[in-house]
Amino acid sequence: MALKAIVETIESVPEAARGFYKENEGKFILEVEPVDGFGLEDVSGLKNTLGKEMTLRKRLEKDVLKFKDIDPDKARDALARLEELGNIDPTKEADKIVSERLEAAKRQLLEKHGEEIKTRDGRIGQLTKTVEGLLIDQSATAALAESKGSVELLLPHVQKHTRVREDNGRFVVEVVDKDGNARIGNAKGDPMTIADLVQEMRQSDAFGRAFEGSGQSGSGTQPTKQPGNPDQKPGVPKTWAEAKTPEDKAAFLKSQKKE
Repeated sequence: MALKAIVETIESVPEAARGFYKENEGKFILEVEPVDGFGLEDVSGLKNTLGKEMTLRKRLEKDVLKFKDIDPDKARDALARLEELGNIDPTKEADKIVSERLEAAKRQLLEKHGEEIKTRDGRIGQLTKTVEGLLIDQSATAALAESKGSVELLLPHVQKHTRVREDNGRFVVEVVDKDGNARIGNAKGDPMTIADLVQEMRQSDAFGRAFEGSGQSGSGTQPTKQPGNPDQKPGVPKTWAEAKTPEDKAAFLKSQKKE
């Protein structure tokens, strides 16, 4: 279970993790030591700024649609030019001149609005990436700290296998495979969490040695005792994600039925 950044009562935190919390104004905040710029930070200000930028963009898009890509000032200039051309004989040459001037004015309007929208899109994109990075780093740091894994060594690998998506206005961190597909965390079909990913890394030969007291030897030997269900036999996967072979999947499903 991942540690919450803020809790109302210290009793809601597992006893073993209470020492990581510090009381502040009646609440208890998780203390995380920043490493290489990564730490537990308040992103509410960034979210508010992002919301304002998105609102501004939507308003600008509505204004553009309202005038059909024509700025009122530029439209008045175009009308004034039409009045100047009122005395021109309705010949083909006159029609050509009027059409060219109107097209030039239209191109200028489109270019101006396109630049404004591009600038705001770039700003929103930068803020979104910042928020996404903070969300992933906070969740990953908390999960690694709970599992006593090396944040410095393992955080880049967690970042590589996670991404943030927007779901009904909320940013959700999800675990993905090498092809960018969301991973499943258990036999029920629930999405894999960062905590699940960290536990999978803890049991792997490649990353297990980066955890304190993981039971992994230098050669990557797995511990004989499985944490979790006391009745679970050695070698039985603890999660659906750890079941790599059909035999492992069958053993995992069998252990779940016993529970």
